[in-house]
Amino acid sequence: MGFVELLKKRAKESVKTIVLPETEDMRTLEATDKILKEGVAKIILIGNEEEINKKAAEGGFDISGAQIVDPEKSDRTQAYIDKFVELRAKKGMTPEKAKEILHTQYPYYGVMMVKMGDAEVWYPVHAILQQIHFVHAFRS
Repeated sequence: MGFVELLKKRAKESVKTIVLPETEDMRTLEATDKILKEGVAKIILIGNEEEINKKAAEGGFDISGAQIVDPEKSDRTQAYIDKFVELRAKKGMTPEKAKEILHTQYPYYGVMMVKMGDAEVWYPVHAILQQIHFVHAFRS
């Protein structure tokens, strides 16, 4: 068994939930499609479900196995706002600022999901794509 296959085997044995917040980037949807096809992780995408699904369809990506969380609609958002305010109170964070940040800057929302135990890994898309490129380089 090669190195890449060993990594996949280990990932499949201990499937983690990864938050991918940069859903405006087509590469995030590409990474989601690949990760779900490999079965190495569960994926949470952050953003408007309709917009994400439309963009994925345009790119020909199957993201049907991903969970999509919309900060505007999620019943967990208020808990994230409260925790964010608590963590950043000494820096002047207010509930209003926290709400604005979490509703518009999805990487922060993803970090709060991990902090609150609703996901295990937060990952920016550029790091995932570097790893996918690395894996494909070894396949050639």
